Amino acid sequence: MREVTMEEAEAVFGAYGVPGAIGGAVAGATAYVGGLIGGGSFSTGELMAAVGSGALGGAIMGPASIGRTLASAGVAFTGGVIVGNAGRLTNGS
Repeated sequence: MREVTMEEAEAVFGAYGVPGAIGGAVAGATAYVGGLIGGGSFSTGELMAAVGSGALGGAIMGPASIGRTLASAGVAFTGGVIVGNAGRLTNGS
């Protein structure tokens, strides 16, 4: 395995911020939509919070988070649907 020089490290530093932010925003929005399908009510502020927090996390984590956030989007979506529907069942709706 070859070591990375300081010049090479500086060349890629921050290069994954935008793709990571996009992946995180997609994951945040997907989780929010899953909650809506599960029985939640739409709120623009909550959607923006979900997208913003996902984008921030994706930008900070870089390349490690792009795949993980997109993979977790499916889990978050499914979790939102399950929790929302479980809430409807317990409320008798």
